Amino acid sequence: MIESASTSAVRFFTSAALRKREEVPGEAVDWLPRSITVEYDGDQPVTGVWRSRRGARRVCWYAEQVTPALIAAHQERYGDEPFWVIDRSALRDRRVTTYECDGTGRVQAVRTWVFDEAQMPLTEEERDGRGRLVVSRTYECVDLGVAVGKREQRAGAAPVDLPRPHRFPAPELAGEPFPCGGTIGADGPRIIETLVQNQWQGRFVTIDRESGVWRRGLATTATSKGWKPEIRPILDFADPQIAPRIRQGELLDYRYNGYAALGVVEAMPEGRDLDTVVEAGTLAPRAALALALEVAAVAGRAHVRGHQLGGIRPELIYVREADGGVALTQIAHRGPAVLSQYYGGEAILFPPRPFIAEFATTDDATGLAMTLWYMITGGHPWIAPQNLRWDDSWREFRQGIRTRQPWTGPASLGNILEAALFGGAPLPFDVLVATLRAVTV
Repeated sequence: MIESASTSAVRFFTSAALRKREEVPGEAVDWLPRSITVEYDGDQPVTGVWRSRRGARRVCWYAEQVTPALIAAHQERYGDEPFWVIDRSALRDRRVTTYECDGTGRVQAVRTWVFDEAQMPLTEEERDGRGRLVVSRTYECVDLGVAVGKREQRAGAAPVDLPRPHRFPAPELAGEPFPCGGTIGADGPRIIETLVQNQWQGRFVTIDRESGVWRRGLATTATSKGWKPEIRPILDFADPQIAPRIRQGELLDYRYNGYAALGVVEAMPEGRDLDTVVEAGTLAPRAALALALEVAAVAGRAHVRGHQLGGIRPELIYVREADGGVALTQIAHRGPAVLSQYYGGEAILFPPRPFIAEFATTDDATGLAMTLWYMITGGHPWIAPQNLRWDDSWREFRQGIRTRQPWTGPASLGNILEAALFGGAPLPFDVLVATLRAVTV
C-alpha cells in the first residue's frame, strides 16, 4: 500500500525502467555508474531512489497514477523533493510513462518513451499536466545502440532536425544501452560503462568478481569472424607494467542482432589515463620525456619477444603523480590488437571522443613520437587543436582535416619528432629511443 509504503524486499537495478536484465546483486551497486535501489511490496515495486556516480538523484514512485495518498507518502519520506511517478500498470521493457511532479505533487509533465531492442530511444512524447501535447521527438539509432539523429516537433509547428544527442536524454530510464549488461564469455566480466564506440568496435569498463572480490576491467571489442593467429603473441604478452589479462572471448548480449564480437578484458590499471591527464594540462618537456622513455622500455621488452607493443597511445597509458611529474603504472596494450580483428581495421569512433583513433598505429616508433608530441603540445601532429575534441555544433566527423601542425615545444625535441613523424622513411625504434635518451631539455 502507498499509504504505508510497506516493503517486503529491496532489489537493485541499473535503471528505473526495471527491465529484467538490468537487475544486479546489491554488492555490485557501488561499482556501477548509475543504479536504483527499489523497495518492493510482494512482487510490486513501490518506491526507489536512482543515483549516478556524478551526484544526480531521482526519487521514483511506482503506481498507476498520482494520488493524494502517494503525495502524502512522498512528503513524509522525502519532504518537498521533486519526484517521478512511473506508471506501474503499463511498465514494459520498451515502453515507459513518467509523471514528473514538483515537491507538492503537482504534475508538471507526462512523458512517454518507446525504446528499441537495444534500450535506445525511438520516440518521446511530452504532455503538460492537463494532458495537452507539448512536443514529440523521434530518434534515429543504428543497430548497436548509438543515436545518430533527432527530430523534434512542437504543437502547431513544423518538425525540426536537431544535432545528434551524445548523451542519453533520460539516463534514469536507460542504465544499460548496448552493450552495457553484456558479458565477455557466458559468465565473464560484465560491461557497465561505455568509453568510446562505433557500430563495430568499442572500449568499455567492466566489473567482475574473483574469490569474492570485485574489480574493474577495461574491455575492448570488435566484430570479427574469429581470432587471427597473428595477434596471439600480443594477447599473451605479460610484463610488470602491462595490465594483466582477465578474460577473452565473445561479447554475449541478446541485443547484438546476430553480430559476433570478440573481446579482451584487461585489469583496470591504477592511476589516470594519459589522455585525461593531458586534457587537463600539458606536461613539462622533461616530465614528458621521462615518461616516454618508461613507455619505450616496456615496448623494448615486447620487441625482444618478437612483436610490436602496439599500445603506445594516450588513452591506454596509465600514470600516477610522481615528483612533480607523472610515472607509468601500466599500459593496457591488447586493445588495438582486438580492434585489428575488424575487417576494415580500426574505424573512427563516435562522439563525444571520436579522435582517439587518430593516435592508432602499429609502429611503436610512430606511436612513441606521436604520444610525446601530444604530452608536450596538447595537440596532434596532424590535427589542429580546435578539431581534436568533438564540438556539439559539428554535423560531420573531422578526421579528414589532417594537415601538418607546428611544433611548439623545445627545439631539441622538435628536430627528433619531425624526423620520426615527417621524415619519409620510418625511424627505427631503437634509433629514436637512443636519440631521446641523449637529448637535453
